[in-house]
Amino acid sequence: MNIELFPDGCAIQADSTDSATTAKVREMLGAKVGLIIADPPYGNIVDEKWDKYTGPDEQFAEWMFEWTKMWSDQLLLDNGAFYVWGGIGTPGFRPFMKYIPRVEQPGSFELANLVTWSKKRGYGVQHNYLFTREELAYFTKGLAKKPRVFHVPLLASKRGYAGFDQKYPAKSEFYRRTNIWADITEIFRGKVHPTQKPQKLHEIMIEVHTDPGDWVIDPFAGCGTTALAARKLGRKFVVVENDQKTFDEMVIRLR
Repeated sequence: MNIELFPDGCAIQADSTDSATTAKVREMLGAKVGLIIADPPYGNIVDEKWDKYTGPDEQFAEWMFEWTKMWSDQLLLDNGAFYVWGGIGTPGFRPFMKYIPRVEQPGSFELANLVTWSKKRGYGVQHNYLFTREELAYFTKGLAKKPRVFHVPLLASKRGYAGFDQKYPAKSEFYRRTNIWADITEIFRGKVHPTQKPQKLHEIMIEVHTDPGDWVIDPFAGCGTTALAARKLGRKFVVVENDQKTFDEMVIRLR
């Protein structure tokens, strides 16, 4: 385990599915946090060794369940938010679709929403609709209707009207963000990781569920986008990455 410290957080080179890692993070923080963001391997989506999987999707879903429960139990505050990226998979291999009902425990860990990130470019085959989406499961540790922190997210576009009528005026002149995120493009420069996502996606979750000075955890940090988003917004971070080369590159970015 390798730990790099920064004034506003730390980066850890370790296996985030190992209980020793969560124990170390808990020891370092001395407390739990209100937000965890996870972008784990989807399974056979990209041509990287860490994404290759030959077992059944039920086993992959169980693997996801185990590390979700471990991080939630050890490091997530009651009513805190836990976000997990995923996709619909392929015929015969749909672990994310099996993971959601497996991990959800009514009353203690609930699916608050399923967000769709709508992309600009499509891919697919001639005999089907083009594919332009990724999924983001938003869980609450506790009742979904009682999140610990939820700052209402707004879009940059204005609604252009005061409300449906005088009795129910709009609370803001800007549109409220829905569970379809179509305003953030996947097309951007400076991409350094094969599954890197735009920083704005991370900023939304951090702004919604934390206050300045709060901690954010990312167990599958990749190139460190969660840490950069947290830093920009005045939050603190703990990011974990298992691959040594990727970790070293992330540390350079954070420095």
